[in-house]
Amino acid sequence: MGTAIYTGVNGLLVQQRKLDVVASNIANVNTTGYRGARVLFQDLFSQTLAGGSAPVGNFGGTNPLQVGLGVQIASIDTNFEQGSLITTGVSSDLAIQGAGFFILSDGLNDRYSRDGSFRINANGVLVDPATGLRVRGFMANEQGVIDTNAAPTDITIPVGATGIVRATENATLIGNLNADVAAGTTVTRSITVYDSLGTAREVSLLFTKTANTNEWSWEATFNGVTVSPVPAGTITFSPDGTLVDDPLTPQDETLGLISIPVAAFPTDTALPATPFEFAIHFGALTQLSMGADANSDVTLRNQDGFPRGVLQSFNIGGNGEINGVFTNGLTKVIAQVALATFANVSGLERDGNNLFRETPASGTAQVGGPQSGGRGSVSGGVLENSNVDLGAEFSNLIITQRGFQANARTISAADTLLQETVNLGR
Repeated sequence: MGTAIYTGVNGLLVQQRKLDVVASNIANVNTTGYRGARVLFQDLFSQTLAGGSAPVGNFGGTNPLQVGLGVQIASIDTNFEQGSLITTGVSSDLAIQGAGFFILSDGLNDRYSRDGSFRINANGVLVDPATGLRVRGFMANEQGVIDTNAAPTDITIPVGATGIVRATENATLIGNLNADVAAGTTVTRSITVYDSLGTAREVSLLFTKTANTNEWSWEATFNGVTVSPVPAGTITFSPDGTLVDDPLTPQDETLGLISIPVAAFPTDTALPATPFEFAIHFGALTQLSMGADANSDVTLRNQDGFPRGVLQSFNIGGNGEINGVFTNGLTKVIAQVALATFANVSGLERDGNNLFRETPASGTAQVGGPQSGGRGSVSGGVLENSNVDLGAEFSNLIITQRGFQANARTISAADTLLQETVNLGR
């Protein structure tokens, strides 16, 4: 009788432990990035009353006689299946579609999480606001290039603090030079371009009709200094008014190069470190008849320079790259979120606060960028919900409750039999 009672008590204990796990899953049904758990049972050592015997002659042999001594927990496994994604609209919220984990650090130790509810702190560092741990990734260099083979560092997104400029490299003119004007007629146009400091610079272009009917000469001046065009400043048109296609400089390519030496800049402004050079494209110009009294209508169609802009916002692509959007319209890659994977993800140990820690069972973290090494992709403006199946958990709740009740009945029945045995002595 005593064995049955101890077996029943043992069953109550493991059913209670399973109930704890089910209760935790249900409690975390709306926890961001939560990973549900399950309990697996296995029987305890059995008491052997008689061993099995082999067949001998006409004797068929016997099977062993064993009495089980109860149940124990074989394992409590974590379910690392993908959870559903919910849209938040917050650019710093991240979600992983795949097997990877975000890497969070306190500067000494790394933790791993599927919870991507991150924020930018006062220093512009991407952090987990619940724990203060910093998100790890790869910072881009000045050219926006990322080296995912480097060691991960803290991700800094200095909104409102970082400036960016782009010096003009190409300027394209459009319009018509009047074919009816006399030789010696001039056309002057002023264009605005930007140097390497993002400073707007006014360059004056002078077009002069030559004695050749279909030819114009041109030159550029800046701050009163004539800037010699390279190659020689001559524009030749064909009889149909289109630009002659020079085999060395096709009309849709560079037809002139303006190089402004540092000495030509005003001394009361910041000076670019090197001569300011940009190409002039004349391919869209024409020479058509407009009447002798009409004015040519040459204008600047576009130029690719920008003044200084400040980091205004950011967005995150599927490859985990953080793209900064600046007030001048430019975008630039700032950083890339790092992800980690493990040879045995089930070997990770829960550390609270939606965090996991590495253990000898999990193996060493394999760190790299998203969309490589099976780490998955990263989505911005969304979060991953808990992967707990509420319907399945309620089913487990019922089964666990019945299992607990059945073990309690075993104890009650054994107690009744033991009481009857005691009554035999009366």
